[in-house]
Amino acid sequence: MEEKLEVEELYLSGRHKKKAYRFVGRMTAKILVFFLLAISCFIFLGGFFLCGNMLSSGFYIKSLNEVLGDVLYGESRSAAHLIQNCLMEGDVEAAAEVCEGRNMDAELVWLNDNGEEKVLWGTWDGYETRLSFSMMLEFKKSDSVKEVWIGGVRMKESSDYLLHIYLDPTFPENDNLQVIAKLVTRLYEARYLLVMITVVCFLVCVLCFLVLMCGAGRRIGREEVVPGVLTGVHLDVLTVGFGLIAIFFIFCILKAEGIIDNELLWLFWEVFGLTVLAVWLTIYCMELALRLKLGRCWRHSLIYVITSWSWKFFCRVTGGIGRLLKGIPTVVMSVGIFLGICLFELIGIILFVRRVESIFGLLWVVEKGFLFLLLLYLALTCKRLLRASRALSEGREDYRVDTSMMFGDFKEHGENLNSLGMGISKAVAERMKSERLKTELITNVSHDLKTPLTSIINYADLIYEESSCKADEEEEQDFLAGRSKIAEYAEVLLRQSRRLKKLLEDLVEASKATTGNLEVNLEPCEAGVLLTQAVGEYQKKMEEKSLELIARQPEDTVKIMADGRHLWRVFDNLLNNICKYAQENTRVYLSVEKREENVQIIFRNMSQYPLDISPEELEERFVRGDKSRHMEGNGLGLSIAKSLVDLQGGRMEIVTDGDLFKVTLTFRII
Repeated sequence: MEEKLEVEELYLSGRHKKKAYRFVGRMTAKILVFFLLAISCFIFLGGFFLCGNMLSSGFYIKSLNEVLGDVLYGESRSAAHLIQNCLMEGDVEAAAEVCEGRNMDAELVWLNDNGEEKVLWGTWDGYETRLSFSMMLEFKKSDSVKEVWIGGVRMKESSDYLLHIYLDPTFPENDNLQVIAKLVTRLYEARYLLVMITVVCFLVCVLCFLVLMCGAGRRIGREEVVPGVLTGVHLDVLTVGFGLIAIFFIFCILKAEGIIDNELLWLFWEVFGLTVLAVWLTIYCMELALRLKLGRCWRHSLIYVITSWSWKFFCRVTGGIGRLLKGIPTVVMSVGIFLGICLFELIGIILFVRRVESIFGLLWVVEKGFLFLLLLYLALTCKRLLRASRALSEGREDYRVDTSMMFGDFKEHGENLNSLGMGISKAVAERMKSERLKTELITNVSHDLKTPLTSIINYADLIYEESSCKADEEEEQDFLAGRSKIAEYAEVLLRQSRRLKKLLEDLVEASKATTGNLEVNLEPCEAGVLLTQAVGEYQKKMEEKSLELIARQPEDTVKIMADGRHLWRVFDNLLNNICKYAQENTRVYLSVEKREENVQIIFRNMSQYPLDISPEELEERFVRGDKSRHMEGNGLGLSIAKSLVDLQGGRMEIVTDGDLFKVTLTFRII
């Protein structure tokens, strides 16, 4: 069933892929998309340049009359200069002929001393227009024309005259101004539509580009990527080829700027050239996308091939030299290199220095002798340090480097190696101790689990035997005697079962306390109150053990941050430990003492057994002062207490002095 589902999933996924590549995998579809890309790119670039020119000309911020005035001003300025030249020579008829057949008129005005205007000549009949501009005229005498008369007035030299140019807003004449005015009017009316068309064409360009990138290497009826004609060419070679052709396109576009005079024709050529360049770069991007799909980019480039071959050659050469030099001792190799350098220097001095003074030769010999001794010292020192590091790497932690003849960093490095050896020795000793403690732990756990289990098994057998024999006994006295034995055996069985249960519970709690998996809720607690409650709980039990309990507390209330439940368990473990191992007919001291910013809760008692182990070992699990292990303790109480104190941010310290056993709990005062 699962295989059938997998086959169906593969079939459906294959159908999905076929549907996805059905369009982009067709060659005709790619050609159509390319054609659409070229058309949309051409329209986009043309619209972009046109909208940019319109924006700079104020099409989107000015009125139509203002735009017409700005555009037609440049076109009519050349005719205005012709009129100005004719008037400067006094030829008013020629000036009037310039205005004939054009949608423009001119008027010459004289400014008198009072600032009043007087019309001297003009072709303007007074029609209303907002398309006008003025030019200042300043008449000067020349060799050909001495005096100029216009409108019965002799033109004065250095007088101010104004030439007004008026454009007919109806544009009745069929001239260049009419064509420009109609074009500007249409562009102004369609200025926002051009922006929308440009944006849409840009989006179409991006969409066509993405479709072509997805369709690179896809063919109808084939799910894998199919290599193209140029896939075998190295990527960097292909990039250089496409780049050179693209640079040629750009050069042709820029070169045509000085050849084509017509501004519209130049704009068309620029847009056409950029479109061809965009299509060319799209072809390159398709080839790059195909190589990315095939995973043939960096590793299939000529640079990678040359670099890889060079690196392999370099590695072989350096490896051979390294193997050759490795067989030569370090000191011999260093001395040989030094003597070789000295030999080259001597040959250079003989060949290039014509005259060598004796004092110079003596200084050269002294210098080389000093450098030789220094090099020999450095080589021997490095050899000694290398020998030490090899010895340490082989596990000889007792190896020591003689640093008496070393100086500076070499001496420090040698001492570091010696410290490393001592650290390794210490780590090995700690590891051996850990292994020993682990062995003792396994032995102790096995013993503590074996003892109650043995008792449980033995007494269970006895109960079974007594119960099986009870049916054959007919006398009542024997029946009662067997019943009493069964009760005795059951009591031992119950006691050992509880001991085993307590051991397992302590094991779980010790594991949680050590790993920090217990929930700790720290809150202000009065240490004296908790200790008093613990004393009350164990007062009777200590009297049964013939122990005199003496508790001391400070007069002031002392508060600490602790978890009352876990702190009570610490007191319970310590007092229970005292009841088990304290010497009978002795005193037990419990005290709470303030020490600057800390509070110390101290437990003191005299041990019943010789304390021949260290305090650190007593803190380990399943370690007891009772080596014979004939008591019911399991050696987990002190370990659990220490872990609980650490979880509450406190510190527990065990001190043994002869038979004196002392535990100190330290917490910070709130």
